Amino acid sequence: MAGGVDGGFSAPRIQMMNELLASMGVDDHDPKASHMLLEFLHRYITEVVEDAKLMQAHANKQELDLDDVRLAIQSKVNGCLVQPPPREFMLEIARSKNAVPLPLIRPGVQLPPKSHCNAAANFQFAAGAGGERAAREVASGAGGASGVGAGAGAGAGAS
Repeated sequence: MAGGVDGGFSAPRIQMMNELLASMGVDDHDPKASHMLLEFLHRYITEVVEDAKLMQAHANKQELDLDDVRLAIQSKVNGCLVQPPPREFMLEIARSKNAVPLPLIRPGVQLPPKSHCNAAANFQFAAGAGGERAAREVASGAGGASGVGAGAGAGAGAS
């Protein structure tokens, strides 16, 4: 990054980004947006130039030329931006999917098996001294903050 004022970017660069935003009709924006756009621009240009250097080396050229940069930009655009499929193709897929009728809805609430439901009991109490009393305390909410352990200790000490 370029050294200078405003978090690594010089004031003229920030001013240039603000003027660019203003020319596009963006009058009110967060000042941090200029910094973010400059960081994005710096990273994008750096990656394009690095890719162009790879293209140059692959073609065994001595100097970087415009064709290398264009090829690097095109490969970057093809990798980042994906074109949506054609409308006709999507309509054909929709017709084939919609040709199959939906299954009939059976009356009533359809739940998965009890083993997969959150409504089923998914705990067990350990049998032991004071176990039933601790279970009653936990069920009534008097078991304390730590649950069965606190209730069992209180039940065993009170006997």
